[in-house]
Amino acid sequence: MLGHGIGNDNTLQLTRPWLACPGALFEPTLITRTRARIRRLELDRALADGADPSSSPLLAARAGQLVKRANRYRLAAGLEELALTASRPPTRFGVMPRRRALEASRFELLELAATLRKGGLLYARGIAILELVLIDGTGPAYTDARGEALARQLKLAGAGLGS
Repeated sequence: MLGHGIGNDNTLQLTRPWLACPGALFEPTLITRTRARIRRLELDRALADGADPSSSPLLAARAGQLVKRANRYRLAAGLEELALTASRPPTRFGVMPRRRALEASRFELLELAATLRKGGLLYARGIAILELVLIDGTGPAYTDARGEALARQLKLAGAGLGS
């Protein structure tokens, strides 16, 4: 039941503080946000495939994490670093992306990084696709020798951003 009272100035006072901030009603709980972070690869794949973020609390929490400014800037820096990887000498540590694929898509990578940095409304689907470009060692940045699949994935990401 909604509680209320009369304040000193004869105005109606709400005794439920959560009603004063209706956005807090839709904020995922700490447990949900933590579970979404732990299962991020699975949830990113689902979002990239077009899953509706409102269909589950975990998807909604992950979508919220993806669209935050700090994540967008981190992802933009990662895309810029990936674009520059093709011009660096190979190392013996870690999985190296395919040089030819990166060379063919350098402009698109930098353009998408700029889109992430400029702000405005961007959709979680496109951000999830770009997240997978960076972290999925089985994705086209790491497996596509000619770069055609990477180019398609970046084009899909740009469309998924809704910019």
